[in-house]
Amino acid sequence: MLTGTLPGRAQAEAATSEQSVGLPVASVTTVPFDMSAPGAPGARGTVQITLDPGRVGENSVQAVVYGPDGGFATVPELRMSFSLPGQDIGPLDARITDRGGYWAADAVNLPLPGTWEMSVTVRASEIDQVTETKSVRITR
Repeated sequence: MLTGTLPGRAQAEAATSEQSVGLPVASVTTVPFDMSAPGAPGARGTVQITLDPGRVGENSVQAVVYGPDGGFATVPELRMSFSLPGQDIGPLDARITDRGGYWAADAVNLPLPGTWEMSVTVRASEIDQVTETKSVRITR
């Protein structure tokens, strides 16, 4: 009778993996930015964006800005929008707000599956800003 059962640790790991199957997985995208002009240094770094659950419908968005050294960076403004060019949808403003160390929005509705264009605008000063675009795959 005992030969057909899993050892305790293996049974616990199997139960954990069965529970995690089918759960939505967040989409994490890194968007590099560089405001340098030829011959003049400028702000540069990356924005790490987490779209949770990264599926059709309501999603939460969190964005963290990193400087060129990989450490956290503070910017006065960060904007984000989503467009689905193949369906003529957007841009949909994510309406992210500064949450003290990161930027976030609790409810961004992406109504259809497809490859969405995510536009991220980083403003580093009163006159320096850049907009970068990355593709994000949204599934059902």
